[in-house]
Amino acid sequence: MSGSRVLRSIAVLLLLVLAAGCASNPEPRYKTSLKEASRVNAQLGANYLQAGQLQRADDKLRKALDQDSENVDAHTAFALLNMRLDKPDEARDHFETALNLDPESPQIRNNYGTFLCGEGEHDEGIEQFLQAAENRLYDTPAYAYSNAGRCARAAGRDGEAREYFRQALELNPRLPSALIESAGLALEAGQPARAAEYFSRYSEVAQQGPETLWLGVRIERALGDRKGAEEYGLQLLRRFRDSEQAQQFLDTR
Repeated sequence: MSGSRVLRSIAVLLLLVLAAGCASNPEPRYKTSLKEASRVNAQLGANYLQAGQLQRADDKLRKALDQDSENVDAHTAFALLNMRLDKPDEARDHFETALNLDPESPQIRNNYGTFLCGEGEHDEGIEQFLQAAENRLYDTPAYAYSNAGRCARAAGRDGEAREYFRQALELNPRLPSALIESAGLALEAGQPARAAEYFSRYSEVAQQGPETLWLGVRIERALGDRKGAEEYGLQLLRRFRDSEQAQQFLDTR
């Protein structure tokens, strides 16, 4: 065989090998491409959800799941979207799918716990929060304990709630949700001085809203400080005049 014919034969063989290689490995590249596209769409969907653009969020998250049905982030975001859309059955399905795919995720458990408590499934919700809080890989266990406390309080289990808030504040003494809830519980328990302590700490780390200002009014009244109560009440009227709490202040003034 001449040199030129040998070169041509080698070239043909190389083309055949390359063609065979491309034919035998298209699926992994295709799958990788789809997974990456799904990841991008899931992130876009989550961003739209955070911005309150629910239709765009829905479009992107559906596309993400079409591209990769096992995208945990897409399932989680879709669950949160369905919570916003008041579709509890769909939200539950996506949360459970996400947990089946990633059972060790404390973030998913914390979000699922919020959903369950909102549905009145307090025991199940608290269990999710506690599993999240006890996961050593979770960066913010204080939030999970505080959420457990709020869930227990919603169920009328105040003693249990106090313990969860205590655990939250041991981990993060400046956590607003645990401070304000502890203030409310102390006031309801007839401990206004203790409530005032929690309320003061809350005021150092968070902005006041109508509910917290009304709580401040009630704490000061329980302490017998009419001037302090009036100061909180005037803030309430000035900043949130149309709120239910402002009307309550006026009705009891």
